[in-house]
Amino acid sequence: MRLQNPHAKCWNAGRPLAPAIFFLAAALPMAVLRGQTPAAAPPVDPAKLPAHDEHQGLLISADPYLSSARSEEKFGKKHPYAAGILAVEVYLRNNTDSPIQIALPSIELNVSPPGGPRQNLEPLTPKAAAVLIINPGGPHPTTKRLPIPGAAGGSDKNAKQIEKMRAALAADVLGDLVGPHATVHGFLFFDLNAEFDSVAHATLFFPDIRRVNPEERLLFFEVDLGPAAK
Repeated sequence: MRLQNPHAKCWNAGRPLAPAIFFLAAALPMAVLRGQTPAAAPPVDPAKLPAHDEHQGLLISADPYLSSARSEEKFGKKHPYAAGILAVEVYLRNNTDSPIQIALPSIELNVSPPGGPRQNLEPLTPKAAAVLIINPGGPHPTTKRLPIPGAAGGSDKNAKQIEKMRAALAADVLGDLVGPHATVHGFLFFDLNAEFDSVAHATLFFPDIRRVNPEERLLFFEVDLGPAAK
């Protein structure tokens, strides 16, 4: 759902070879030139992310992707940020002896701009996000429209691009189950209509989380994204 639109719940021959080879070598990390494997980036500690909430043995942290460069680095040339979509990487750490299940459809991004109406945005499905990313500026995929007489359907190439993007996003999407003493992470996607400044006034809301065995419904979680937007 887009921010501030009717679908919101109110709310980028012939030349000597030697110089080119030298430039390439100079650009490579010394570890690679020495035949060594570059050190992997250190794992993220969810507890150290500025946006998090924790109680009843569960830690939920959120890392919003608030720049085009970061979004492109993760998702490729066609990416969520360029389509006005906020990608949020969510970490779930279960410190209990029981599995914990999250009702993903119940999650909301609550946006409360100063002096403006509160809006509750639902996560986009991978398919809806893919349509917006492949066709930025086009009609919202959840908009119901009457068929246009004589209008042809999308091209096969376009459909294949959307399906490829859908599959890639689905592989990254947040899972709904966290095992005992385990940490999982994945993405949620929200259509902000490119109003990324609103993240400073947004909260990720998890109303339906349950411990599996023994069955117990946990209190809701609210992850304030404001600290991550500074």
